[in-house]
Amino acid sequence: MNPTVVLVHGAMHTPWIFDPLREGLSARGIASRAVQLPSSNPDSAAAQGLTEDVAEVRAAIRAVDGPVVLAAHSYGGVPATWAAAEEDRVAELVHIAAFALEPGTSMMEWMGGDFPPTWNRSPDGLAVKAGDAEQSIFSGVDPILTAEAVKRLNWQGMRAFTEKLEAGPRQVTLTYIVATEDPALPPAVQEQWAARATHSVRIPSGHSPHLSHAGAVEIVLAEACARARTAG
Repeated sequence: MNPTVVLVHGAMHTPWIFDPLREGLSARGIASRAVQLPSSNPDSAAAQGLTEDVAEVRAAIRAVDGPVVLAAHSYGGVPATWAAAEEDRVAELVHIAAFALEPGTSMMEWMGGDFPPTWNRSPDGLAVKAGDAEQSIFSGVDPILTAEAVKRLNWQGMRAFTEKLEAGPRQVTLTYIVATEDPALPPAVQEQWAARATHSVRIPSGHSPHLSHAGAVEIVLAEACARARTAG
């Protein structure tokens, strides 16, 4: 059976961020769907946390009839890792410049207990948003696409950063896409995580290779789908 790619966005994003990538996958005959994480919301008071994100990713996996290639960007790697540990339908987990935390760790702990100084807190103190997204998240992306992406950024709920990752996959094939020019998540850290993966690929991009180098990411996901078909 042909696999479906389930895409999990990063902090502050929406599924829209994967539209260019999904168009390319569709042209290759690969089905995909993109999750809206509850932790990302235009209303800071409504932004939820990691636990709700994991539940949403698991629901998306279960809605697929057949094997899943679960691909996550940035923060999305945290709920995707947890969900992959609990859903046998996941044939491969692909991290796209994503956080590959160890179980028992939170994003806040990984960040040293505080947010980057360029991030803004919501007036109610319940959420945060990057204040330098053009440089940190979308470096190297087409300026017109960057402007639209920045307009669509949501507030990210605090609990997404304070709740701990509770589980990690043990028998799932892991692929890591290293963004070698990433100003947001140091490439050296990505390389450490990639060293533990089954497969690793390097793309000369900033933090959003799915926007700046969509074709290269498509190839990685197509190869993952081919492996999933063979394994099935």
